Parts: sequence; structure tokens; C-alpha cells
Amino acid sequence: EAMAAQLLEHHGYEILDTQVRCLWWIDVDGEQEEVELRADMLVEKGGERFVAEVKTGELAPDPAYPPTRRQLLEYSLAFAPYRVLLVDVEEEDIYEVSFPRVVAEGAL
Repeated sequence: EAMAAQLLEHHGYEILDTQVRCLWWIDVDGEQEEVELRADMLVEKGGERFVAEVKTGELAPDPAYPPTRRQLLEYSLAFAPYRVLLVDVEEEDIYEVSFPRVVAEGAL
């Protein structure tokens, strides 16, 4: 994560916090269940805040890789209104990831 912080700072992001904790709730049959999430970093650039998730390896840095995609989607819901960044340390890439629309197959 130290390398990710350097990469983000090099691209103009200010590191506000690390291992950012978020509590949120899901309803299961009318009962609320508390869930805790931890994102790698909270950063800011140009007055906007982002939750940054750091990934390494062959598959994990790919936002289309199902476990990564699900994690980023969860962060976009739980940490809203903050935007979401995926940081690929090995390739030195930073991606802003959003989920603008969903169309369920068979729903059309």
C-alpha cells in the first residue's frame, strides 16, 4: 500500500486516511444486519473524495474480474457519495470505476 500511496500522490491525490472503515446495513427478511467494510484508502483530488482499493497480481487488478468487480460495486454503494478508484500497483495504473447502469438479462 505504500507504493500505491506514492503512485496516487504522484498523480495529484492527497491521502486522507488508510484502512477506512465503513458500517452499513442490509435488510434480510425485514431484519437489519450490520456489515463492516474496509477500503484501503480515502483520497482527495480537486475537492472530490475517492475510496481507493489497491490490487496486485494477474487477475485482481482487472475491474471485470468478478471478485474485484463485486468488491468495487459494494464500495460504490456503501461509501457513496465518494467515487471509487482501483489502483494497480504493478502496472502503475489508476482507474476510476463506476456502475452507471444495469440491465438484467431477460428483463427487457
